[in-house]
Amino acid sequence: MIKTILVIFYTQTGQLKQVLDSLLRPPCGNAGFSIDYLEIKPQTPFPFPWTRREFLDVFPESVMEKPAPLQPIPQTVQRRYDLIILAFQPWYLSPSIPISSFLKTPEAEKIFQGSDVLTVIGARNMWQGAFACVKEKVEGYGGRICGNIALVDRAPNLVSVITIAYWLFTGKKNKFLGLFPPPGVSEADIAAAGRFWEAIGPAVLNNRLDGLDETLRNLGAAEINDALARLENRARKVFTLWANLIIKVPKIRGMLLNLFLAELVFALAVISPINSLLGVIIKSLRRKSGEC
Repeated sequence: MIKTILVIFYTQTGQLKQVLDSLLRPPCGNAGFSIDYLEIKPQTPFPFPWTRREFLDVFPESVMEKPAPLQPIPQTVQRRYDLIILAFQPWYLSPSIPISSFLKTPEAEKIFQGSDVLTVIGARNMWQGAFACVKEKVEGYGGRICGNIALVDRAPNLVSVITIAYWLFTGKKNKFLGLFPPPGVSEADIAAAGRFWEAIGPAVLNNRLDGLDETLRNLGAAEINDALARLENRARKVFTLWANLIIKVPKIRGMLLNLFLAELVFALAVISPINSLLGVIIKSLRRKSGEC
């Protein structure tokens, strides 16, 4: 019996589609699988590369998950699938506006109801908050998250801030100044995404998706950096305060966005290194405690 898979995704830079192509290369052409694709498309496309103002301007709506109009969802995908793959990126630690908008549609409720869902995330390095938001929505519709794959930029936090900004504002994914590493998920990690199918394929074929999440984690599918997780938790609280304020006072939106940017730069330059240092100290203390 042919197993059916629906892949739902939004990509702005094209990187997430590359990840999906690598992940799904093994079943492509395999008579045992039938794969449908649903690309989420806003009625007004988001630009790439961004300008500084365009990049800042999506901040409040991203954090507060304010929906934007989407192009119609085809009726043909509103049926039952053996597995749904939902691929997304975080914007300001929340699901991107196109994905959060889709998750609030009646079509999403129909698609996810009673379905097994595998999430695939392409992120700079902080993804847990966005994943929690998506998980809550899917499970609220009666779906079940059976696994998660998160591919991230492996450069140090401050380095990745610089390289990602270079990529987003220029559209170039080469080495900034010839010194910094290429931005985003590395080509090696994208190429290696197909290894996860070794766990996904048999689980789908044998109707054994219950243990998929653990198997994927053992393959390094969603590694968690404790220091970044602490930083993300603090940042989400601050982001929510700023986003609420900016939405409530639209007359001075531009000024507030610039003030938010100033605080963000300060946090990245000062608080982030301190947080990383604390992470190293805590890990060292835990290691010593374990040895004792």
